[in-house]
Amino acid sequence: MSNPLTLDHIAEMMSELRAYHGRIVVIKIGGNSIAEDNFFLSKIARQAVFLNHNGVRVVLVHGGGPQIDDALRDKKIETRKGADGRRITSPQAMRVVAHVMNEINMQVVEALIEAGCAKDKIFAAAKQKHPLVQAESLDPADAKGNRSGRPTGANVAPLEHALNEGKIVVLHSMGIGVDDTTVYNINGDDYAMEVASAIKAKRLVLVTNVAGVLDENHERIPVIDRITAKQLILDGVITGGMVPKVESALMVLKRGVGGVAIIDGFRPWAILGEVLTRQGQGTLFRS
Repeated sequence: MSNPLTLDHIAEMMSELRAYHGRIVVIKIGGNSIAEDNFFLSKIARQAVFLNHNGVRVVLVHGGGPQIDDALRDKKIETRKGADGRRITSPQAMRVVAHVMNEINMQVVEALIEAGCAKDKIFAAAKQKHPLVQAESLDPADAKGNRSGRPTGANVAPLEHALNEGKIVVLHSMGIGVDDTTVYNINGDDYAMEVASAIKAKRLVLVTNVAGVLDENHERIPVIDRITAKQLILDGVITGGMVPKVESALMVLKRGVGGVAIIDGFRPWAILGEVLTRQGQGTLFRS
């Protein structure tokens, strides 16, 4: 998208828009990105509204890690992590998590309205009685004491109804237990992947601060299939925190999602560049 825009580019984007018409795109943004850039939500909202106004059904999923950390410190509530690096969420901490998540959810809503989306064309999780994803504790032995959870399913009907009405869906990464009472704090990527799988999204876009998967020369790899991804992990090209992200992306492809893209959301118009151009902006995982 940094190259001069030509008539061929415009024709390509119009063609891709037709291909996405009526299809679902799930966009996941992290709390870190929101905290790092005061204009980040505005940039994301403008792209989401553009897609929505052109017939693409959009679901926005957000996390809130740094904001939750700040709120817990303010409340003098201890934050701990398990052996896997995931947050251990006490019931006391969960109340803070829920409050922060609802606040961020409404910040995303306000950004969409400022970007030109009508208020009645937004479905916000913060205004729903219960979270729309079912979950269970990451620690079954301490299910009451640890409210960090994993998604186990999604309530698809209200999501599809909202999307069919042309609304942008804004979700936070919290889930509800089988008792319809216990609320769980879910990793944002895990949550977005569960939602994308449940509603059979054409594309799941994971918005990060990296350009995608890089090769041994630190160049972006535009497209990766399952075999290539596994080989890159074996060769040590894909390492660290990118490994579980890639493995999760491959799993989602098996569950019916058309493709999973990892992009740098700080690049101008990165989401549109990924979705509406053949060269993309990040790394696309596809079957």
